[in-house]
Amino acid sequence: MVALEAWFDRNAEGPTIVHTPAELDAVLDTVVTWNAPITVQLLTAEDPGHVLLDVGLDARTGRGVLYYFGPDKPDGCISKGDRTAEPPPIYYFTGSDTEFPADAEIPLAEARRAAHEFMDNGGGWPDGIEWQPRWD
Repeated sequence: MVALEAWFDRNAEGPTIVHTPAELDAVLDTVVTWNAPITVQLLTAEDPGHVLLDVGLDARTGRGVLYYFGPDKPDGCISKGDRTAEPPPIYYFTGSDTEFPADAEIPLAEARRAAHEFMDNGGGWPDGIEWQPRWD
């Protein structure tokens, strides 16, 4: 398990450092209560920028998105869901928006599980998720 920097609140002066699964749940729960498509960016606290996992959560739809970048996926990859959204989903990160592919959304529980797996495996690529190449 590794400590993570969680970036999600544009009004915060810096990241929220999470050391335990309960602290990670607290961050994810906070974002879900905002009731909008919001992205939490997770970085390993010891080496920020080496790997990252963006976890988009939208309580209104019960869906989420993932974007992973790391040495094992230097071009990045995006979650691939079993549905197509029209229009393609947009998630917000500290005030800026990102449009994801129409088939990027997965169940909210899977997005949360991937965040915990990222923490548990030291910032490695979460498996058990279907992935697709990142968009250009």
